[in-house]
Amino acid sequence: VELTYAAAAQQARAIAAQLTRLGGSQSTPLMMLSGASRVHFVVAWGALLAGVPYVPVSHNYATVPAAFGKLKAVFETAQPQFVWSENYAVQREALVATGFAEKSFMWLGSHAPGSAMALELELEGNEVSDRLVDERVAEFSGDTVARYMFTSGSTGSPKGVIHTHGMITTMLAARAALGEDEPDAAPPRVLDWMPWSHVGAGVLRMAFVMNAGGSIYIDDGKPVPGEFEKTLANLAVVKPTSYAGAPLGWNMLVEALEQDDTLAKTFFVHVTSLAYGSAAMPESTYERLQALLVKYQGARRAMSTSLMSTEVAVGLSRYWPCEDQTVVGLPMPGAEFKLLPVGDRYEVRVKSDGVTPGYLNDPDKTRAAFDEEGFFKMGRAVTFADPKRPEAGLRFAGRIAEQFKLVTGTWVSAGTLRAQLVAACAPWVRDVVICGINENFIAALIWPNLSACTQLVAGVEADVFTSDAVMAKIRAGLAAHNAQNPASSQSIKRFSLLTTPPSIGDGEITEKGYVNQGLVQRLRADDVALLFGENHSSVMVV
Repeated sequence: VELTYAAAAQQARAIAAQLTRLGGSQSTPLMMLSGASRVHFVVAWGALLAGVPYVPVSHNYATVPAAFGKLKAVFETAQPQFVWSENYAVQREALVATGFAEKSFMWLGSHAPGSAMALELELEGNEVSDRLVDERVAEFSGDTVARYMFTSGSTGSPKGVIHTHGMITTMLAARAALGEDEPDAAPPRVLDWMPWSHVGAGVLRMAFVMNAGGSIYIDDGKPVPGEFEKTLANLAVVKPTSYAGAPLGWNMLVEALEQDDTLAKTFFVHVTSLAYGSAAMPESTYERLQALLVKYQGARRAMSTSLMSTEVAVGLSRYWPCEDQTVVGLPMPGAEFKLLPVGDRYEVRVKSDGVTPGYLNDPDKTRAAFDEEGFFKMGRAVTFADPKRPEAGLRFAGRIAEQFKLVTGTWVSAGTLRAQLVAACAPWVRDVVICGINENFIAALIWPNLSACTQLVAGVEADVFTSDAVMAKIRAGLAAHNAQNPASSQSIKRFSLLTTPPSIGDGEITEKGYVNQGLVQRLRADDVALLFGENHSSVMVV
């Protein structure tokens, strides 16, 4: 079912007028409990036009019992006046458990979760409502709050990031200055599974596609076993011209395209823009993708990537053709960066109109997020690709919070090492947790890539975790890594396989696939202890 720009504008303006008549303003946020959909889009757009900050909530917070505490934290921080859901039955358990079902919000939609009445959305306007909306929009400035985007909570309780209209217009202006959007190109066609509570999909990608008059198709699949088949079917129908995703998703797509000539022909005849984010692209995945591009398009094609965050809409961008996939980019126009030495890396700080003014209802965290010169502390580290040629770009060197010391005092960058190990052990490894805080050496907890590893055990998934063939493949990858990286800060001495997947409810992994290294180690302390114990018979030695 399609939603045209004309129909969306009409419905959004009607909703904006309704919110305005109900007293909506900058001080009355609208909490959005349902995920990506056509109705979600027009409700969010209506809130924007009414000057009502909207708050898209992670689907997991409202549906996974272990994550209900995060939903409660979001409610308490956002203090919404309006709440909307397409179907409150989906979130009823969460709303009752957190005590919000009987709160006196203005419930929008139908069948409110408690005893209160819900207000149906108005989707048809008139001249009076149009005039009301035009008057409200005329009051906007770059400092007007558009939305509150909550962080994933991967390193603590979710924080409400203030997003202004100025942040997004600055991002679009920076893209235009870099020539990232060809002025004469056909409007982009995008297939996207990422939740709209995530800034990459719900804000940045949405903004650039709308700015170019393009189309977004909501993917009901995702890059996980049992769900990716839906994505492949959707790719054949949508035929996207622009495709982006995390490296893990790209690896799954490359595997599928290598095995399906018909799908590959359909995909590559249309796609012209390729991008990735959230993690480093393994060299093996990149080269396999390039081989497919040469086969079906006749030439290699550059991929773009960037380093931004929920708080930073204008950050680092690799906007030029670059074969070195460890490079994340250079500062975008309008952004000023400060690099502070931390060991052999640099902490990244940024100042720009594309940076959040702070965190909602949290002055302490806001003050702590900026230094004395007004630079935002991204919590990320970088290195120079070529110290003698800064223009060659910066490499992502992990999160500052994920760096730790061995007992010898040697620093270890867990984020960088994790990416290296996933690449070295491809395709047999899905993700890695780097362990070794205050220990003599580094060890790893590993989630195997079941779709690849089952090929070694006659398709029996349970046999993966005890298979000598699987262990040999992973050990060989780690040994190859160690041969190239013998230093104690990078060499892996032991590993073991994790038999249960990372828990979304416990916060071990976010919706976009980021694994919280520290939390996994705390929740799986027994597994970590086995890695470093004297009796390590169940642990593999590299």
